[in-house]
Amino acid sequence: MEPGEGAVEYARELTEGLTPSEARLVIRDLLKHPPAGPKIKRCAVCSYYFRDRTRPGNAKVCGPSCKTVRKTEQRADQRARQDTDKPNKPRRYDTEAYMRRLWNYEKPYDPDKLAQIYAARERARLMGGGRKKPIRRVDY
Repeated sequence: MEPGEGAVEYARELTEGLTPSEARLVIRDLLKHPPAGPKIKRCAVCSYYFRDRTRPGNAKVCGPSCKTVRKTEQRADQRARQDTDKPNKPRRYDTEAYMRRLWNYEKPYDPDKLAQIYAARERARLMGGGRKKPIRRVDY
């Protein structure tokens, strides 16, 4: 993985003013031997060293990009745990009470009432129902 922003900044601090060959040696030595210091830590995501700039000194990642990766993994773990901890309640769709609730809106009509409903629908269709046309004022 690519180094994060904090790791790049820390390497830049160490190699400031050095030639590229000297900088390469310093970075190689940095990766082989951990640096001393309470604020120098290894990033939990990209595994590069960085300087912890937080006041309590409890940073685990070197920068925002590594933090995003870590939080995304944590959320995926939380979702996986949530699915196993609390299974979904079984649903009973085939019960008679459920079907009665579903069909509650279907009221039986008298045949004369059905004829009135169909006639009203036909009148609305023949009258050209639908969307109201906008009023256009033409200046002459």
